[in-house]
Amino acid sequence: MTVTCSHRPTASWRDALLLALFLSPLSAACQAAAEPPFAPTREPPWPPTIQQALQAAQVPASAVSMLVLPVDGGPARLSLGANTVRTQASVMKLFTTGVALQTLGPAFTWRTQVALGGRLRANGVLEGPLLMRGDGDPSLVIERVTLMMTRLRAAGLRDIRGDWLLDRSAFAAMTPHDAAAFDKQPLRTHNAGPDALLVSHQALTLRLRPDAANPAWARVSVEPEMSGLRLDAKVPLDDKAACSDWRESMSLELRPDAPPALGWSLTLKGRYPTACGERDWPVHWPGGEQQDHTERVLDMAWRRSGGLLKGRVQASGPWPFETPAWFTWESPPLATVVRDINKFSNNVMARQLFLTLGRDAAPTELSPRGPATLDAARARVTQHVVQATTDATTGTSPCGNGVLVMDNGSGLSRTEQASAACVGRWLQALWASPAMPDLLASLPIAGVDGTARKMTSVAGRAHLKTGSLDGVASVAGVVLGDSGRRYVVVGVVNDPQADAARPLLRALIEWTVHDQ
Repeated sequence: MTVTCSHRPTASWRDALLLALFLSPLSAACQAAAEPPFAPTREPPWPPTIQQALQAAQVPASAVSMLVLPVDGGPARLSLGANTVRTQASVMKLFTTGVALQTLGPAFTWRTQVALGGRLRANGVLEGPLLMRGDGDPSLVIERVTLMMTRLRAAGLRDIRGDWLLDRSAFAAMTPHDAAAFDKQPLRTHNAGPDALLVSHQALTLRLRPDAANPAWARVSVEPEMSGLRLDAKVPLDDKAACSDWRESMSLELRPDAPPALGWSLTLKGRYPTACGERDWPVHWPGGEQQDHTERVLDMAWRRSGGLLKGRVQASGPWPFETPAWFTWESPPLATVVRDINKFSNNVMARQLFLTLGRDAAPTELSPRGPATLDAARARVTQHVVQATTDATTGTSPCGNGVLVMDNGSGLSRTEQASAACVGRWLQALWASPAMPDLLASLPIAGVDGTARKMTSVAGRAHLKTGSLDGVASVAGVVLGDSGRRYVVVGVVNDPQADAARPLLRALIEWTVHDQ
């Protein structure tokens, strides 16, 4: 039967009423037929304060994703471009640290082991080499290395009559790390590569201060001390310069000495503003083809502790698993390490933790853990997050189908990416898990500490992980609203002018706080 969606006017009101009752279902059908069968879903309106911040930032709305969800589930309070996959920068650390807390547990520790390669005499002389096996510990800063040397001396070791051999087999052999590959700045500390025996984050720190003994000059020191490093730094003070961009007026060069010397030269030139007082300048140790930062630091730390070494500190292959450990150095618990990673967005520590997730199960008496690989870490983190964010009713996850892409686990990557929906659902899953207290405690508090300390307008009301790369600005975390409700919030901008859009992300946090 053909329905005709028109009719002629009738002569009487009675006929008109009867005809209207008869035609009402047909009228509804005609109205439905007049609408397109798949009408596009309209983007919800932007809240006025966020719309104003968007206009001020001068970035297109298509470059922005925003999501606000109740932590305990329910409809989104705000969802704008939430399913668009974007580069998230350091917000990606939430996946690495969250999976680690859930799978390894907050009390997990790394264990750096030392074995004796010969007889240890009662007078502290070791007749042979000393063996050290790394476990990927991200927390071996110089203070802890110094304490380790003291403990080795207290255990009865004084004089090593062989080499100090380093076993890095906990991490699978990789192609040589190119510290200049990411941003062409090999001396920036964030460009350090992973190392199963990572010491002081593969960095050294220049400390500058006015010299009390010679008021016209700056005193320059290096930490940690390293064997074979020569410092050339004659830096006069500048009483007139402001301390805004003090590094811009100085030049730094770190280069290996010419053969046959085995040392390095660190040259610092320029004038140092007196107004700066004491300042630190962290520098990544490039090391050339043989990354020998750990070797040089351990050598000097051992000698400074009063220890003797006939041979030298050098890399070796793995020592047999059945070789008993004579001494074990244990890291701080994972919850403490995660706090350092997230509070200060430490990329090097995040990469160490990520690779740790790429190792096999715990060792047994018969079999050691296999070496960590990036592929294994990527697969483990991705699989865990997808499973944790899968809806029990629909069987789907906002992180599945290639939405979540892990690279090195730190966010310092152009290939790591996720959608705001994936990040938000992951934070909801973490909120409902036993890992929630430790993860929340690790996030910078707005207006208080870490990378969120400048968000004073919402001080104490938000725990946030921030992210920043060229062309990327992001934030994600948990916010307490005026109503007493808590929300998961995610905001990310991918645009050449992303850095100018920071006020837009602050506007998102403020709007989330003021929910009444």
